[in-house]
Amino acid sequence: MATKTVKPKKNRVPIPPKTQIELWAVAAGRCEFRGCNKPLYLDELTKTKDNLSLISHIVAAEKDGPRGDEIESPRLVKDISNLMLTCRDHGKIIDSKENVPHYPVVLLREYKKEHEERIRILTNIMDDAKSHVLIFQAPIDGKNFNIDKTEVHQAMLPKYPAKEHPDVIDFSDLADSEADDGYWVTLTRNIKAKYNDIFKHGTNRRDYKHVSLFALGPIPLLVYLGHLIGNVQSVDLYQKHRTSKNWKWKDEKADFRNSYYTVVEPDTHKEKAQTVVLVSISGNVDRKKVAEVMGDDCNVYEIVAEKPGLDFLFSRNKLDIFAYEYRQLLAKIRSFNGHSKEVHLFCAVPAPVAVECGRALLPKCDPSIKVYDLIKATGGFVYALTINECFSD
Repeated sequence: MATKTVKPKKNRVPIPPKTQIELWAVAAGRCEFRGCNKPLYLDELTKTKDNLSLISHIVAAEKDGPRGDEIESPRLVKDISNLMLTCRDHGKIIDSKENVPHYPVVLLREYKKEHEERIRILTNIMDDAKSHVLIFQAPIDGKNFNIDKTEVHQAMLPKYPAKEHPDVIDFSDLADSEADDGYWVTLTRNIKAKYNDIFKHGTNRRDYKHVSLFALGPIPLLVYLGHLIGNVQSVDLYQKHRTSKNWKWKDEKADFRNSYYTVVEPDTHKEKAQTVVLVSISGNVDRKKVAEVMGDDCNVYEIVAEKPGLDFLFSRNKLDIFAYEYRQLLAKIRSFNGHSKEVHLFCAVPAPVAVECGRALLPKCDPSIKVYDLIKATGGFVYALTINECFSD
């Protein structure tokens, strides 16, 4: 649709057509009012295409206008840095006399900068930043989750989704609970079938060069999903953060001199004893509860976060370092046990760590991993499922 130039009010200095076109371009034809982002080239209800925009001045075009200034108004009247593309609703709101105190110059400049920077980032993205989004959601203790697609797309930037709708493995409507007979067998079978349908049998399977995974569910299922994904796929994992209530990793420089984790090992590895791995990140795995299941005569290894808690895993750096420490621990256990003696896994971890516990397994090298589930009502553990069993999964 051709961009219409906006006629100025009587006696107002006109905005040059080239400046109007440039503003439309940097705003991508959308309202720059924070939180609106409405397309201004069509009516969303009737789908009628038209120019529905206003070009709003941050510092008013006249000194006695909204946010006007005797010196700045004439100087900035045609300056694109002083112009916002808005819908008619928000253009009227910011210029209404009673609302002007709520929308000062500094705030409107923030709105403009945020919007145009977001457009610039998105339009600078190259094809190699394309990622296929996989959402996994399953109830935990009867609580359902609905991972929001908009939050997912925001967390991925500067990567962008390869297609409009993500691939979803969804068990939200499942009536069964973890305590029901056959729950884990049924779920793992269904997960594998749905995963294969997406990644191995789907028409676009060869295009899956990179995957962005957003997952919430019981730990054993997340470990199993991680094992299916393995290291064959190039994968970015994301964490739902309780403090910010979004999925975006916080910036933190990689520093492998600070491991953030302590690896605790038994004084002596007993050849005939069972081997247990505890992972304490969201909280501390209760060793007494583990002993109730496994007995006291075990080789117990543990990876402990420096300060276990629900907000510990806020950066991708911490996840990467965990994956390294976990792989190193598996290699050490393998040097004692070989690849045929099973390992028992007990976790208090956020979702991406559980996925990494499955991804780290080498199908033809590592032993079977028996994963245990924490029962909220009793605080005790029960066996859930075995991963890498006989190297057949």
